[in-house]
Amino acid sequence: MSRPRKPYRIKLQGHRTGHPFFDLIIDGKKYRLAATSKEAAAIEGAVRYQEVAAERQALRAARAAPGPRQPALKPEKGSLREAIVAYLGSDTFGLYKPGTVKQRRSMFDVILRSPASSGRHVLGDSLLVDWLHGTDARDAVLRIMGACGEKVEAARRRLIALNQFFAWLLGDEPQAAEARSTLRINVKTACNPCKDVEPPKRKRTKGGTMRRGHTAFTNDQVEEWLEASRDDPEQHRAVRFLQMTGARISDLHRLNRGMIKSTPHGRVLTYIPAKGDDSAFREGRPDPAVVPLVPELHTLIDEVPADRFTFLHSEFDRPFKSAASFGNRVRKWRRDAGLPEGLSAHGMRKAATHWWLRSHRDLIPNTFALKTIFGWVTDKELNRYTRDFDREAEAVGMLIKLNERRKTA
Repeated sequence: MSRPRKPYRIKLQGHRTGHPFFDLIIDGKKYRLAATSKEAAAIEGAVRYQEVAAERQALRAARAAPGPRQPALKPEKGSLREAIVAYLGSDTFGLYKPGTVKQRRSMFDVILRSPASSGRHVLGDSLLVDWLHGTDARDAVLRIMGACGEKVEAARRRLIALNQFFAWLLGDEPQAAEARSTLRINVKTACNPCKDVEPPKRKRTKGGTMRRGHTAFTNDQVEEWLEASRDDPEQHRAVRFLQMTGARISDLHRLNRGMIKSTPHGRVLTYIPAKGDDSAFREGRPDPAVVPLVPELHTLIDEVPADRFTFLHSEFDRPFKSAASFGNRVRKWRRDAGLPEGLSAHGMRKAATHWWLRSHRDLIPNTFALKTIFGWVTDKELNRYTRDFDREAEAVGMLIKLNERRKTA
């Protein structure tokens, strides 16, 4: 019988001045602990968790209490807050996915509550004309991004949110024109303060290398995972699908026999990537991923029980309900295999790219072939996932093919 899982975990984050330091992690949020040993951190973490849980319970009770609730954003006449409220109620903003809407609302709320440079008021109360005509508006945008510290992705998202807001406000949509009329904005002289702001650059680690969002699997780590999962057919099958298709979690859990298409020269596995497929801002239908059934992938699909339509099943012998449930299962498999924290299924995409270059380089005459297999649209993804490929091994492969040509000549 498995032990009940704790609602929190304690993680060793590093060492400072020769002593380790630990974080208490609750629902993804970190709380720094004062303890410098694993045993002391376990005791302090248990006490700290009770305090955080009590605070959350009190907050939920306060929110559930009867009585009028104040709106998160209260517009003031001629202020940045009034303009953003108009944007949040526009049809353009309503086209975003629910998750994006929630994220942007929270982001704007933080921005509007941030103190201005003078310290006398918050940014939400600043005059809109100062943002559209002021000389220091660009510096205000940079300060908003700088408040994120080393969280480069958060700063980038703030810049995108502000840029899209100002682009809407100065655009041609009727609702934007109505907002400009109400706020008395002269669109001919107004300027988007985010126009010339460059996205934040990624920070460097202590070793001098650039930080990356996802830690990629090395070839040795993939082999270690495959070896550790040999006694678990479902896990072993999932790891090999990750290795051969490079599909995201949102795509891999739904791959099925209906996605296999026959051509005059063989069969292919084709699917539309789920990422952004229902975005109202994407023009046309997303480009599909088309994976040729090479012998290894053909054998892998043949191993799937014949009565299954979907390739991967949960421990209840049925398809996974969602990408989140499948992601949780993959995370548990990865931890059970003893692989280090920081690795995720998304990190297998680079390993899959390298697998194709190592195993089937002769089937990849150009970069478009890789973009076809993985459903990439631009060369940006291609460059990211092939950057660390073993170039010496690639050159040796070219020499082998050259020798084969000479023999047949």
